[in-house]
Amino acid sequence: MADEIKSIGFVTRFFGAFGQFFKYMGNGQYAARCSAVSDGHKFASEVEPQVVTKTVEVIKEVEVQAPKLDSVNEDGALQLLQLLQQEARFIDFVKESVDGYSDEDVGAAARQIHAGCAKVVSQYFTVDVVNGSPENSRVEVAADYDPKSIKLEGRVQGDGPYAGTLIHPGWQVTATNLPQVTNTESLHILAPAEVEV
Repeated sequence: MADEIKSIGFVTRFFGAFGQFFKYMGNGQYAARCSAVSDGHKFASEVEPQVVTKTVEVIKEVEVQAPKLDSVNEDGALQLLQLLQQEARFIDFVKESVDGYSDEDVGAAARQIHAGCAKVVSQYFTVDVVNGSPENSRVEVAADYDPKSIKLEGRVQGDGPYAGTLIHPGWQVTATNLPQVTNTESLHILAPAEVEV
């Protein structure tokens, strides 16, 4: 369709009217369009463009910064590594390359390490879920939720409250029962060197 429809002369209109008559009688769609024009409907090129404004909701990305500590107490961390080494030989496992072992060998070792690690965690920590709802169930998250205990995934829109599917319940330590350390001078020794004489 041209941007502007130009007028045509009388002779062209006169002979064209005969062709248009038969086309009008033989084509219902063409007749309907002609009728619409005669009723005052305009072609798209004759209509002024409309400016459409739309309010777009802002999508917020919530990013939780890692806590920054002025000082770090290493004693508890070193003590935990000692316990994991004693019960599960955890340090031996992570420091050794497993590239040369078969999946079966790695799986057998991992089973023993898993049992030792589970023993340490259950003996010295009380661990509970952050959200007690069943996984894959629908849950509500308050607008003033704690981003350290709840992580929203996907498209986070608006200020909440939010509704979503629980994909992981989270873990939290509710009690710690590590043995009292009386001498911290040798805590950095996770396992002594063993010498057979």
